[in-house]
Amino acid sequence: MINYDVDETKKRYDDDGFVILRNCLDMSEVAALRERAVPLADRLFRAHGNHSTYRNVLKSLQRVDPWFEEQLNAGPHVPLIKHLLNDDVLGASAAWFDRPEGEVQGFKPHVDVIGSYREPDAGATIWFALDRADTKNGCLHYLRGSHKTGHRDGSFVHDIDHESADVFAAQLNPGDAIIHSALTVHWSGGNESGAPRRAVSYFYFSARSQANIHSGEQHK
Repeated sequence: MINYDVDETKKRYDDDGFVILRNCLDMSEVAALRERAVPLADRLFRAHGNHSTYRNVLKSLQRVDPWFEEQLNAGPHVPLIKHLLNDDVLGASAAWFDRPEGEVQGFKPHVDVIGSYREPDAGATIWFALDRADTKNGCLHYLRGSHKTGHRDGSFVHDIDHESADVFAAQLNPGDAIIHSALTVHWSGGNESGAPRRAVSYFYFSARSQANIHSGEQHK
């Protein structure tokens, strides 16, 4: 993982609610991540099926593979996540995301946390592209600045203007990564490209957000 200007990275993250890290992994690291993740995903889908609400998604990989547990808790990206969230972090999930060719289902506009999570730095996800991700195969789309606007009543967000100047299509090459706030509105489309769109992500809560949740529960 290459080094970045952390102050500039944080400014873009704070302003937009997401930031792209180009060439975050070199090609040998991308190959190693594919070699680790692809067989694991295939094995888990064969064992348990592919019947979740959002097909081709597997969460909590750290529960079945110690390597993903190590990456979630102490991977080279963790110090940057801490810097962006202004806090220590708690690793919640390592996940596999696939959008195979011909898969028409994407993700509707949503935020990653709801309810008692109020701060824009309540949590964050880093998403590593294993394949080219573009508008033809279901790349992530973001609504700039939406982490500041209070979408808190439910995970799905309606009435998004998809033609807004604030909509950004996160087109990534293998080895690029994107970090987004847990409160940034994002979505993705189906895959009509003839090429795969696979990724591995790690999701984190800030330690402060978890302390606030537990404090609120104690005072109910």
